[in-house]
Amino acid sequence: MMIGGMVVVGTSAAMVKMSQADAQKIQQSTGKAPEEMSDEELQQAMQQQGVQAQPVTDQDQQAMAAAEEADPQEQEG
Repeated sequence: MMIGGMVVVGTSAAMVKMSQADAQKIQQSTGKAPEEMSDEELQQAMQQQGVQAQPVTDQDQQAMAAAEEADPQEQEG
């Protein structure tokens, strides 16, 4: 999910926020979009690529919660 030019993945309870460039770097190295990865896979890929998560704001959490309410199936994996 894009919020303010940043990519936010996960659920409102376990969110990871990174730049779009970092998300693309992870996708290129793993062949999977960060949104399609489990939390464990994403953390491992971030560590391998040297990607630092950005601080998640209240606005990010609200936007993710609203997206989950609008489409709860999207967040199930």
